[in-house]
Amino acid sequence: MKRLCFLSPDIQRAQAVVRDLKNDGFAEKHIYAIARSDVPLATLPDSGPDDDDFLPAFERGVALGGATGLLGGLLAVAFPPAGFVVGGAGVLLIGLMGASLGGLLTGMAGAAFPSSRLEAFRKDIEAGKILIMVDVPVERIAHVNRLIRQHDPDVEIEGIEPPAPLIPK
Repeated sequence: MKRLCFLSPDIQRAQAVVRDLKNDGFAEKHIYAIARSDVPLATLPDSGPDDDDFLPAFERGVALGGATGLLGGLLAVAFPPAGFVVGGAGVLLIGLMGASLGGLLTGMAGAAFPSSRLEAFRKDIEAGKILIMVDVPVERIAHVNRLIRQHDPDVEIEGIEPPAPLIPK
């Protein structure tokens, strides 16, 4: 899968492209629209997981929290607290607790910020354009490019890798 991103100059063209994508067999869960907060998107799909920085922050938090937890567990083995004996399972448990806590806290913090993956589109979105993203199988990219260009021949279509799902299907 490849995520194709393009900017639609107005809501009418965005609706037409989304309608054509749905008629072509794309499920709404694979189409996303992001616009300025005052642009009505009631007839367009929601922004999905790319609206904020939850997933990238969560991933960094799991890695950092896990590493910190493992380091703490190893320190507990090397310098045991009074009366406690920490073994390999304790090191693993402390590492898992660190990863869980780090992922939860940084993910919640990241949800408060706009997506850093979409920073290249931020100026255009603030100027009133609508960002449309669609997840396309690699073999259908050329077909979808033609479908999008029917509504706006000069549109610039960029491909990015979609974020990995939190829970694999």
